[in-house]
Amino acid sequence: MASHELRRKFLIMVGTMYDQYGYPEYCGWIEGLILLEPQEWTQREISTRLGELFPESKYPTSLPSVNRALKILETYGVVEKSGSRKTGYRYRIDSSAYLGISMLQQLITVNQSFIANLKDLSARNRKKDSGLTRALNAEIKGMEIWNRALEMVLESLGDEAKE
Repeated sequence: MASHELRRKFLIMVGTMYDQYGYPEYCGWIEGLILLEPQEWTQREISTRLGELFPESKYPTSLPSVNRALKILETYGVVEKSGSRKTGYRYRIDSSAYLGISMLQQLITVNQSFIANLKDLSARNRKKDSGLTRALNAEIKGMEIWNRALEMVLESLGDEAKE
């Protein structure tokens, strides 16, 4: 298989992973592209290069789609943005960022908020509704266990990143 096809297959695989996480596939294409060809990229350069790699795909390679994907990647700390509105923005991979770590941290934050809301509801219930009390306790316990597991995974990943 030619190098071009292998690279395209790599981008498709990364895109599929993003899609399975619930993000646009082209977020993965952009991350993969910036990893394959490490340099600072403008939105237009990314759009043009993706258009070359995926000529059959008009929508995901458009400037608005690239802009939307870069905002998602920037939010999760996968890419860094430099420059200004006046001079134009350039994007590159944040070498210390990993999508998986960022997503796990975000999930822990969401879970903590959910647990706090459940505990608030439990306090207002004051065991008046035994079915609700049982359901709340089960949900809180499950989420606390899930968060501990996520924190252990993050700790392990952090140790690996240091090596």
